Amino acid sequence: MDSPPAVCGGSAPARVGGHTVGVGDDIVGRPVNAVLAPPQAERFAAVADVDPNRLVLNVTGWNKLVLLDFDRVFLFPRSATGVEWFERELAAYRALATTQLGIVPRLLGCWEDPEIYPFPFAAVTRLRGKVPAEPEVLIEQLGRAIACWHELEPPALAGARPPRHHDTAHHRWLRRALDPATSVGAAAEAADLLGRPGRAPVWADLLASAAQLPHVLVHGDIHDGQLLADGDRLTGIIDWETARVDHPFWDFDLGQWVTGLWRRRRPGISALWARGWHAYAQARGLDVGSRPLETAFRLRHALRLLADPGDPAVDGTIEEHLAHL
Repeated sequence: MDSPPAVCGGSAPARVGGHTVGVGDDIVGRPVNAVLAPPQAERFAAVADVDPNRLVLNVTGWNKLVLLDFDRVFLFPRSATGVEWFERELAAYRALATTQLGIVPRLLGCWEDPEIYPFPFAAVTRLRGKVPAEPEVLIEQLGRAIACWHELEPPALAGARPPRHHDTAHHRWLRRALDPATSVGAAAEAADLLGRPGRAPVWADLLASAAQLPHVLVHGDIHDGQLLADGDRLTGIIDWETARVDHPFWDFDLGQWVTGLWRRRRPGISALWARGWHAYAQARGLDVGSRPLETAFRLRHALRLLADPGDPAVDGTIEEHLAHL
């Protein structure tokens, strides 16, 4: 009755990780049954050779549900609309397998079995470590890791696009700023909106320099919640469903990171960008400093603050960001 999994590639299982979030103590029954009805769960257990009683449920993903075993992580699209994001994540894992990066999950198997689940599902290696309390200490390691996958031949990722929260005016401005055809106009637009017309030529030169960087495979949504660490060592970068071929700066967007980083490190964010970018550029042999990177993101941030001043203790102020430029 049961068939073996369709193995799509992979490596030896990694050690147990800690990338899960509890969903409360008042759940009655097995966590697996929040994803699969009991008959489906029993067939899943046989096909995937897993004990369903020991699986841990993670429901924090936008597009997928996750069941964690000791050495594997099972990925289930939440709905039909989540399947394309799921398939892109698997495509990214196949491409990343050529890097030999131990900090990226490896695809172990994928299944299509409507008697288990109405959509395809997959298993990847579970990486050890937990979400770091102070991810900034990992910035150089992260920069070197990013360089590894940016060196890959960009894979075909049909329909790939930025996550939904990027569909905002300030993110759209940044996309124009990183496009060679529109970077000069984006600099002039920012200078006008921010009341600094005299800075337009300098910003235009820096953004034009950035716009010349070729597109690469990007994770596309890196923040501290996507990182795993064991002490001061980076052990995992997870959740690759937003992978796409795009400008390399998108993997250095510290604005995606939690407010704790900005509360602790806001006065030193320039140095943080510089450390991460220097490690990255050195690994890739790029002769590009961090000023274009910082200019692009500080202008994006200042433009966001025009619409929503936010909390100055976290976000800073427009004047503060422009003072660094």
